[in-house]
Amino acid sequence: MDRGMTRKEGSTSRVEEPSNTHTNAVTECVRYILCREGSKVPIKRSEIKDYLSTSSQISQNDMNTIILEAERVLKKIYGFKLVQIASKSGVQYIVVLAELCEDSLLSTITDVTHRQLLVAALTHIFMTGGPVKDDDMWNFLAETGLLKETDNAGRKIITNLFTKQLYLKYTKVGENELARHVFEWGQRAIEEVPKIFLLNKMAQAFERDPKDWIEQYQDCTVMD
Repeated sequence: MDRGMTRKEGSTSRVEEPSNTHTNAVTECVRYILCREGSKVPIKRSEIKDYLSTSSQISQNDMNTIILEAERVLKKIYGFKLVQIASKSGVQYIVVLAELCEDSLLSTITDVTHRQLLVAALTHIFMTGGPVKDDDMWNFLAETGLLKETDNAGRKIITNLFTKQLYLKYTKVGENELARHVFEWGQRAIEEVPKIFLLNKMAQAFERDPKDWIEQYQDCTVMD
């Protein structure tokens, strides 16, 4: 009887082992994504797979299933979602809040100065109604007192850090003497920042109705 019990327990253990491996892989995937989320830099799908291949004994055929289940956990438990972005170097993801929340706008950016610069830059682009030339951006930020004209380190935060994090796009347009650089909203900002929040802040600052900015108000309220 004891031998039979031993064989049965051993059999049960062997049956449960793959399930435990699968669950552990999902947990590791979630942990890896959350750790990477702090930098705001896009995560390559290949990087997730490389991590799972070393941290969990998971076959390549199971990788897609693991990532999909990790996405569900991220949304259900942590309120995040993975957004796939276009990239020349393969599939990449950004981690954003699953639901837009005006009260927690850019709350994951802990540096207050960075958050102020980013909100100001995004607001300027939004209120301008299109791409903003870099000279115009520097002038605007200088006028607001957020960035001195000689603050090259501050400019790099905007042109380097915020672009790597995909809050902003900074691209060259035109050729030769007509060449210039312009700022636009990046994919992360589009996913993460409610435009109506920015418009309401503008209205409060100028003691006006948000509807006074007709084009911007329509952009905020139009239904997809």
